This record gives sequence, structure tokens and C-alpha cells, in this order.
Amino acid sequence: MKGDPNAGSSSPSAIKKMKKPSDVLEEMREYRDADGNVKAECNHCKKTFDGSSKKGTTHLKNHLESCQANPKSKGRTEELKMLASLIKKKSVGGLIEHFSNTERDTTDEDFDHSSDREGDTSDEKRENSDGLDPSVLKSRKDEILQLYQEEKEKLHQFLKNLSCRFSLQLVALVGLFEVPCSLVVHYIDDSWQRQSKIISFWVDDADIAMEYVKESCLSIHGKICSVLVPFQIPPAYDGESWFSRQGSLPFAGCLRNADGLMDYIDGVLRSEDYFRDGIQSLKECAHYVASKSRSDERIQLDGDVQRAICWLNRVPDPWGHLKYFATAVRVKEAFFELGQLDSDFRTINLTEKKWDEVTATLEHLKFLEDVAVGFSSGKCETPIIVDLPYVHKILKDRCNHPVDDCLFCKKVMKGAIDLFFSKYYLIRVIAVILDPRFKMDGVQLHCKEIHGSDADRCLEKVNKDFRDVYDAYAATDTSNSKSYEMLDAMGRPSSPKSELDLYMKELKVPAVEEFDILAWWRGNAPFYPTLARMARDYLALKIPFDHRAAEGAGALVHGGLLCHYFYGEDIPELIRPLVCLKGFLGTAEN
Repeated sequence: MKGDPNAGSSSPSAIKKMKKPSDVLEEMREYRDADGNVKAECNHCKKTFDGSSKKGTTHLKNHLESCQANPKSKGRTEELKMLASLIKKKSVGGLIEHFSNTERDTTDEDFDHSSDREGDTSDEKRENSDGLDPSVLKSRKDEILQLYQEEKEKLHQFLKNLSCRFSLQLVALVGLFEVPCSLVVHYIDDSWQRQSKIISFWVDDADIAMEYVKESCLSIHGKICSVLVPFQIPPAYDGESWFSRQGSLPFAGCLRNADGLMDYIDGVLRSEDYFRDGIQSLKECAHYVASKSRSDERIQLDGDVQRAICWLNRVPDPWGHLKYFATAVRVKEAFFELGQLDSDFRTINLTEKKWDEVTATLEHLKFLEDVAVGFSSGKCETPIIVDLPYVHKILKDRCNHPVDDCLFCKKVMKGAIDLFFSKYYLIRVIAVILDPRFKMDGVQLHCKEIHGSDADRCLEKVNKDFRDVYDAYAATDTSNSKSYEMLDAMGRPSSPKSELDLYMKELKVPAVEEFDILAWWRGNAPFYPTLARMARDYLALKIPFDHRAAEGAGALVHGGLLCHYFYGEDIPELIRPLVCLKGFLGTAEN
């Protein structure tokens, strides 16, 4: 019998024949990277691992068993079972949390799988994200979309059956290339509890935001009181004509968020020639003073003036006009003194009238900023009626000269009042009068303190506007409680009293801080049905606004964004249904 020619041989070819190929390596592609290191790439998910002989194959086997892209993996089967369970239980929060990976550190480096950080190899990073394979989620796409449609229909039917009207809030993370938005609906339910629901989410251009709003509001069409939008969204996109068709009852229309009031003001200022010319004149003055102080020993500038000159010598930072004009006013006297010494500077320095314009502009900006901060912080002391006569009255004392004809007032202030304060006015008036602790007395006291001799004019407007709203509600009231027949002291019928008259004559509730106004109206709705309808509609949107709903919507938006950017184009069609489902089944705050 012939012996094996390779018996006793230690040649590499002999060892290769004796070695049994690993099943694991059949599922991997081996290659060397640029540094000559052996790597193993999974044929299913394309993730790479250390393929050296020192590392062995155990870690590769473990990966294949849990790889979500591997049809044979146990992990994929378990993942599918878990998703089926979550969908069946409608635990959309679990789906969002799992697939947006909210428990990981979501820094920019997390999304860069090609970079290796010290102490954190690419193999470890990839193994940590094994549970994020979009193919598993896509396999349940039909079930998720079906659940989305079912819950969407349920929510729309629920909102449609409510007898109240609704206020909308558009939450947008302005500043990103794609603007993520969510739509929150505020209302008071049949048990008189204030509710907020996120009813829509999208990641798209802000220019078409109103199209998503219209699409999401079909079930409450004709029952919308107002919509709060970020100030940054241009008026052209407000859809005012669409809101005007939402019903015959009075409503506030589009409200701007106070957080963006100064952004709006700055945007208008930058478009005005008079404003740009004023900035250029101040820059020329600052440049002259800075140069003169270096060449003329008689001109000595202290530290504060030097810093002010440096600030004025450049273009204002974005949204930095308030600081720029405050700086200019601080050096006004120094500039006048220099003009007495230097005839050349006197020819380029601003005239007395121009400096009055600068001072008036600063006071207008400070007034508007105070109002914006007051609304946003919830400590708003802004009067109910804010019009140009009121602004002139307040600012005249600050400026010590007339402000009626200043260019800022003509070109900016009137527009800000029309766009912002006039829309909030009616909501604030109704909220005060329908508070049984204050009623009309609260408005009267307020007007006398703020407007003085003009109080009667303000009260006449408030009373007329409130009664117009009440009459509009009463005209649609199907009950027979619009008026009551009263008896005089002799028991004889007197002239009928309207529901509103009875409410005004009733004793006010003690003015305590811990007062549940919604509970009061729930108990008194049978006696004042029309006023109760007004209260339910106009108290749904708190002024100043409760930011918890916006924060909750923002968290949802961030979760959807993370999922969107992590997976890229793999599952964009599921992002909106998943985020909307979480909004349907939860609250805006949670």
C-alpha cells in the first residue's frame, strides 16, 4: 500500500488541507485595510470586525446570531416578535425609543461610523448598534401604517364629536435646513379639563407648513378659534383666508409667538433705508473718533468709551440692534463735546434731530423687548389694549421729546402692533371678563391705571367688542336661556335680563390665587350656557402660553429627526406615522 506522500510533512499546503473551513467565515468577507490589518465584513449588514487569527471567530459568531439582517439569526426572530408585541399593545413609545435609540449619546460622532475614537473601536460601535437595523422595522411597515390610520381615524372622530372649539399651535425648530414641525391642538374637553394633543408631524420646508396644517385639521374644520405660529414664519404663509372660513363665530386668527417678536423687528429694520443710513452715520462717527484719539493727544478716551467706539465701528450682529443703539446713546454726550473741539467732526456728527431718532428707536426697542420677555416668562404686565396712543404716552416720558413722528414708530411700531398686540387683545379681554374674580371691574381698574384720562375710550371699546362676541355666540345657542323674566320688589314682571347681565350682577368670587376657573365654569355652565361656551373656547389657549406642550412636541420632533437622519432614506415613510402615533396616544406634555 502506498503511503501518503504528505505524511510527516509540515508544509503550509499540508496544513491547509487538514484545516476545516469555518462556517462563520462563509458569512464574512475577509480583506486587509489600508494599514494592513485583517478585517471581516458581514455579508448581511456590511459591518466590519477584527478578522485577525488572534481575535478568533467567537465575536463573529455572536454577531451573526444577533445580526438583524441575517435571515437565520435568532436576534432577528426575537426582534420581530418584540415589534409585533409592541404594535399589538400600541406601545408606539417603545418603537420610537428603540428605533431612534434615544438612550445612546446622540452626538455628531455617533452618526459618523467611519471614525475611530480613542478607546472606542469601530467594531465596538457597530456591535452597539446591532439592534438598529431598519430592515426589521420595514418588515412591520404595513402593520404600523394600519395602526396609524386606525388611531388617526379614532382621534379625528373623537375631536369631531367634541362640542368645543379648538386652538392650534405650530411648533417649529427654525434654523435647520429642513424644518421639523409638529401641530398641537389645545382644547377643553367635556369634563372641563384642559387638553393638548400632537396631531401631526413633518420634516419639510416651512413654506408649505400651512398645507400640512390644513390636511391635519379636516375633522375640526369650522371649529378653530386661533392658531399660534412662530414669528419667523412669514405672514404670507399664515393662511389667513383659510382661517376666515373656519366658522361664523369670532376668533383670533393667527397669533405670533412672543419669543420671536424681536426677530421680526430686526428683520424689518434691516430692510429699511433710513435704518441702514443711520447705522452708516454712527459707524463713520466711531471710525473718526477712533482715528483721532490715536493722532491727537487732546482726545483721551476712557475704557467704557473705547469699548463703545469699537462696538459702533462694526455692523450690528444679527438681532443685536438693541445693544447697538444702547451703545450709541451712551456716547451721545461725548460726541457732542468732541464736536465743540473739532469742527471736522461736527460736520459728520449726527444732528440733534437724528440723535432724537436714535434715542426714540432705542426706547421703542426696549419697550418691545420688555413685552416679549413678559409674555414668554408668564409675568406679563402689558396692558390689555396696546395701541399707538398708549405707546406714545409711555415713551414720551422716557425720551423727553415727541415720538409720534419718529421713523421707527411710523415704519416698525405700527406694524408690530397690528401684527402682534391686536390679535392678542380679544383673547386677553375675554379671559379677564370671564374670570368671576374680576369680570368687568378688573378691566375698568386696569384701564384707569394705565390709560388715565383715556380710560373711558378704552372701556367703551372693550365693552363693545366683548358684547359683539357674546351676541355672536348667543345667536347660535339652541337653548332658551338667552334671557330671563325677572320680578321687581312688588312681584311684577320687569324687563327681561340677559344671561350676560345676570353674570355681571352676580357677586364676584373672592380674589384668591388658588382658584380653578375651569371647575367654576363646569359648575355654573347650566346657569350661563352661552358664557360657558365662550369660556370653554377662549380659555383653551392660555395667555401667556404654557410651554410644556411646545417642549413635549419639541422632544417628539427631536426623536423623529434622530430616526430620520440616522437611517437616511431607509425608512422615511415610517417616520411621520411613528411620531404621529406617539402624539395620538399620549399628550403634548408627555
